[in-house]
Amino acid sequence: MKESFHYCKYAPTWFIHINLGDLMNKVIIPVLIIILAVVAISGCTEQAQNKTYSANGVTFQYPENWTELNETEYQTLDLGSNIEVIFILGNEQTALTFEKVIPGQNQVLNTLPGWAQAINSMLSSRGAQLLSEKNLTVSGVDAYQLRFRSSDGYYYTSTAFIKNDTGYVLMYTSTSNETKTLDNILNSFQME
Repeated sequence: MKESFHYCKYAPTWFIHINLGDLMNKVIIPVLIIILAVVAISGCTEQAQNKTYSANGVTFQYPENWTELNETEYQTLDLGSNIEVIFILGNEQTALTFEKVIPGQNQVLNTLPGWAQAINSMLSSRGAQLLSEKNLTVSGVDAYQLRFRSSDGYYYTSTAFIKNDTGYVLMYTSTSNETKTLDNILNSFQME
């Protein structure tokens, strides 16, 4: 070997024999690709942060950018004076209202099929279009869900269930057709 090849005359002999092209192809480039993949994946899987609502015998997870809304400033679906609003949470685009049907005053939520028929008739008469309906489970009991798009462009998803002989309605209102937020809320929803 020529003396000019050495960067330092005290360099170890293994350093003299390393081919920098091989080092780039076999070590540095794969390591850079792995680092870039990890950075890209970690940025794509960032989970939205949630808050926990825990009051009035109810616990569930909801988006951290939601706040408690004032009932008088937010128009709920008018099911009659026999509805007690337990809470309203949301932001500028989305709101979740939880309502209790006061026992003995309203037969609308006596059975889930009766409730579905009454809500469907009421919203249809107001020009809303039924998008879907389905059976599901909320807090361990059977529930029924209707999804509408109103003439003003809002999407309404009304989920009703009967627990301990009392009817409850979760009304989800949004400016978008997105349902993942509501699904996450319903999956975490627990009542005493």
